[in-house]
Amino acid sequence: MSQPALLQPTPIQKVLGRLSLRLKLMLGYAIVFALTVLLGGAGVYYAAQRALTASLDTTLRETASVAQASIDQHEDEERDGEVPEPADFNSELKPSGDLSIELLSSGGSVLARAGKQEDSLDQRYPVIPGFSTEDSRRVLTLRVDDLYLRVSRPTDTLSGFLETLAQLLLVGSVFMIAVACGAGYWLANRALKPVDAVARTAESIAARGDYAERVPQSPGTDEMARLTRTVNLMLDGLAGTIEREKDFARTAAHELRTPLTVLRGRLDLALERPREAAEYQKALTGMVGRVEALTALTEGLLALARTDAPNELEEVELAGVAAQVAESCEDMARAGDKHIRLDLEPGWVQAEGEGVQRAIRNLLENALKYGSGQEVVLKVAAHRLEVTSGGPGPDPAQWSRLLQPFERGAGVQGVSGSGLGLALVSALARRWNARLVPEWGEGTFSVALVFPVADPRPESLLVR
Repeated sequence: MSQPALLQPTPIQKVLGRLSLRLKLMLGYAIVFALTVLLGGAGVYYAAQRALTASLDTTLRETASVAQASIDQHEDEERDGEVPEPADFNSELKPSGDLSIELLSSGGSVLARAGKQEDSLDQRYPVIPGFSTEDSRRVLTLRVDDLYLRVSRPTDTLSGFLETLAQLLLVGSVFMIAVACGAGYWLANRALKPVDAVARTAESIAARGDYAERVPQSPGTDEMARLTRTVNLMLDGLAGTIEREKDFARTAAHELRTPLTVLRGRLDLALERPREAAEYQKALTGMVGRVEALTALTEGLLALARTDAPNELEEVELAGVAAQVAESCEDMARAGDKHIRLDLEPGWVQAEGEGVQRAIRNLLENALKYGSGQEVVLKVAAHRLEVTSGGPGPDPAQWSRLLQPFERGAGVQGVSGSGLGLALVSALARRWNARLVPEWGEGTFSVALVFPVADPRPESLLVR
């Protein structure tokens, strides 16, 4: 099956890809601001045009009212083959300024005129009642009986004012957009300075491996302050994880070197000179125990390392798993002249089946190794698993130390073990959001693994 073709970036995307984030933010802000200013300027221009036109129309309407009251009806001579209406303006009608008033016949011929006269009396005008604009003049035409009253005024002043307003709005818009671009870049630069600090710190850490370096904390509680605080917390966690990994690697190397050194010594001793077959058999038999201990240590290290991987929780029947693990530990119990007593009730938990088996095995093996008395009790009730053994148990003050890898309690150096059992159980408990709870009683010591409460499942009671 052929791979889908990758989309090629457009020329605009290529250009924008070369720009810094500051310039992109400034351009975006400038575009939005420019559209806002231009739309606002267009609105101001349109509103001014309507207001001035309305004022001019009001003047024409008032003039028309005065002119209508000044019409005198009388007989007139026939002109141009038409029979004109007998009407004229009285002598008191004197329009001010550049107003022009005409009395028209139904055919548009001028019967009478007052005010500023720019056209001849033979001029014919279109008879269209209402307001209109004709040849740079604003015109109001009203019907008066069988005649028409025409009042007009030039729009030169209005057009000149609107042209000046348009120029002012255009120049002002360009100036404001330029100022907005500068302000937008300044704000973007100021806002992105903490991001630059984060980037520089990350580059420094990657280049020098100095995980102790931190990002300068931005003041306040805004987004940048949260970003720098979160990055510093992440670096704190990363530094802690790296240090733990380094300590773990050093300790693991030390723990592995000891059995390997012993094994190498025995091999050198066996190969130092020719020996009888029985001597070789004895030497190899002794090495098997060292290899088995080394294998167990390696498996423990791998299991502990896998606890950092993402978990995949599933429903686990705790009592059934506990019974299986207890059965597999019977040989170890008999070797120590001990017995495992089960007290099991049905219980379903969200965990990992293999991990639960390993955790129960480690707790049982610790109880069988370090506990006193003849009996170890494995109890399961709902979402709680508990292993109880005889004896005082470890020093309570040393409990947190015993949860670290390769740490062992006082007085147990003669007992075989790697110091990974409790550390692995503690790591697994954290993966499942469970708790590892120690309890010291009268002559007993218990370790409980408490899981979060899960939905109960009806199961038959398991008793052994």
